[in-house]
Amino acid sequence: MEAKRMAGWCGFLVLFVSTLFLIVPVFYGHTLTTLMQQFRAVVGVAAESKWITFLQLVGTDDWNLYVWGIVLSIQIPFWSVGILFAFLDYYNWPKWIMRYKIQPGTNEPVDLNKLTETIRVVLVNQWVIAFPLLIASYYFQKMINRMPEIQELPTVEHTLIDFLVLFICEEVGVYYVHRLIHHPKLYIRVHKKHHEWRAPVAIASMYCTGTEYFLLLSAAAMGPLLMNPHIITQWVWYAFVQLRSVNEHTGYEFPWLPSAEHHNYHHIMSNACYSHSYFLDWLHGTDKGFRSYIRKKSHIK
Repeated sequence: MEAKRMAGWCGFLVLFVSTLFLIVPVFYGHTLTTLMQQFRAVVGVAAESKWITFLQLVGTDDWNLYVWGIVLSIQIPFWSVGILFAFLDYYNWPKWIMRYKIQPGTNEPVDLNKLTETIRVVLVNQWVIAFPLLIASYYFQKMINRMPEIQELPTVEHTLIDFLVLFICEEVGVYYVHRLIHHPKLYIRVHKKHHEWRAPVAIASMYCTGTEYFLLLSAAAMGPLLMNPHIITQWVWYAFVQLRSVNEHTGYEFPWLPSAEHHNYHHIMSNACYSHSYFLDWLHGTDKGFRSYIRKKSHIK
């Protein structure tokens, strides 16, 4: 009886909310549209003011904003989060964090020598490969007179469209590059190094050969080179790429963060789950084992 009463209340609530969504736009659509436009105008003016203040503080030199701005958008997210998780993995503290480990018993504690070597390889990749490529990209943009806009902020719509294209380009690039370097003729020379971490740690997201790092970097830069978005959009994009990759390699499944289990399964099995998201793996059937693994894991829980 109680269950029927609860079901009735839930049905009424759904009907009530649905009715509101239908009625409110009819009677108050013009007012809501006006309020939204006013809100956007106020936020836009405030954002422009903050951006002008920022430019007055740091200057408008495109070398600093493009090269060092992108460097900081990569380095700060990667190392701040990476070092935090290195601390967690080495000291296994606080203890309550351990219940979120995807592969319990691994990296408890993490091998310090292996971690040190990983940091060394990552630094080489970032400064010997990525930094010269970023400088080359800057001079290429200058040569073709196509530097990103600096002074005027983009609209929300323009930013969202740019970000969507950047996301799609990187998603497609990473998936097919990742599958390619798993080919037997390329795996040992190009990708095997990354799979030395069968139970990955955050900093291992950039632990790979120089060839692999160049290919993955090219996938992440393909969208910005195609769309030439505002400099702020590029900063946010590169920070997003770093944070997503680090999160995928933490080895933890926190309920308040995007799932890391998809890529963790790739490190366990090696021949599945090549993309960041699920769509291309679903499209090509390279996540069948993962879906079965999740079903079995849920059943056990």
